[in-house]
Amino acid sequence: MRSLTPATRRGLADEATDRIRDAILSGELSPGEKVGEAELSRVLTVSRGPVREALVRLEQEGLVVSEWHKGTTVVDFTKSDIRQLATLRLALEQMAASEASREATREDFRRLQDIVAQMQAARLVGNDDALVRLDVEFHDAIYQAAHHPRLYAAWSTIRSQVALALLRRRALSDDYAGIVVGEHSELAKVLASNDPARMVELITSHLESAYTRLLANFD
Repeated sequence: MRSLTPATRRGLADEATDRIRDAILSGELSPGEKVGEAELSRVLTVSRGPVREALVRLEQEGLVVSEWHKGTTVVDFTKSDIRQLATLRLALEQMAASEASREATREDFRRLQDIVAQMQAARLVGNDDALVRLDVEFHDAIYQAAHHPRLYAAWSTIRSQVALALLRRRALSDDYAGIVVGEHSELAKVLASNDPARMVELITSHLESAYTRLLANFD
C-alpha cells in the first residue's frame, strides 16, 4: 500500500478518507480486498477512530462494504451494480448537460477545454491513470457548469463509484484511452454551441456506448 503514507493533522478522519479513497481508485486496493482497521491504522499512523470514521464515509460513497463478522472490503461491482449505476448516471447527466448548455459561463468553457488539453497530454505519454481522473473531472465540470447545487449534490453521491467503474473499464477494455479524448473534446465543443438538445443527444450516446463496452467485457 505505497500510497498510504502517514496522515497529517489536517483532520485525521478527512485525511484517512482521502488516502484510502485514493488507494481504491488507483487500484492499489483491489475489488474484494479486505481493509482492516488495525492495518490501516498502522499504515496511516493514526488511531482506529479516524480510520473507522473514514470507512463509514467510504461505505456511504459506495466504495467499501461492511458485513457483520466479515469486516470491511473494497466493493466488487456486479453487472447489476453497473447497470444501476449507468441508468442513474444517465438520468442525472442528461439533466446536467441540458442545464449546462443554458447556464455555462465563459469560465466553465475554459475549464472544460483545459481538462481536454490535459487529457490529450496524458494520452500522448500513455498515462491512463491520469485519463481516468480527468474523465471524472470533466463530467464533474459539466455538473458545475449547470449551476444547479441540488443536481451537483446528487452527482456527488455516485461520483466515486463512477470513478471505480471507469477504473474497471480501463482494466478490461483496450479501447478506453483511444476513445476518451476525442469524445470529451466533442462534448466540450457542443456545450459551447448552446444547443441543449444536441448536448443531451451527445451525452446520451457517450454514456450508453461507454457502459455497453464495459458490460460486454465485464465477465
